[in-house]
Amino acid sequence: MPLPRELTPSPIKVRKIKLVLGSQCELCNRECPVESLEIHAISEDQLRVQETPNLEREILVLCSSCHRDVHEACLTVAEQKELLRYRPASKRREIRRILNYTPKPYVPPDSNIPEKEANRVNTYIFGV
Repeated sequence: MPLPRELTPSPIKVRKIKLVLGSQCELCNRECPVESLEIHAISEDQLRVQETPNLEREILVLCSSCHRDVHEACLTVAEQKELLRYRPASKRREIRRILNYTPKPYVPPDSNIPEKEANRVNTYIFGV
């Protein structure tokens, strides 16, 4: 699946992503020339829905034969996302840096636990 035009990184960023991954296909792990590697969007629909999508979690770098196989085999989104689990954390961070993606800070949901009860729970769990 191609990336939506508005989300497609520049050719320079695409090349950097491919180099970060060692010029290897993420499916077969075969080293390939950078020019023959392709960017595969896991779920184009999901990318269009998200306000600020994390492309690092939505793209795979594949050789042309694996890219064709992914489409012909009709792998599910879950099966494709499973491949991302094997991407080292250092490479994930580097790809996010290249794409200028900053995760939104975590804001816990409002709690209706009284302050006294919350302190007791924190003391029990965290020793605070």
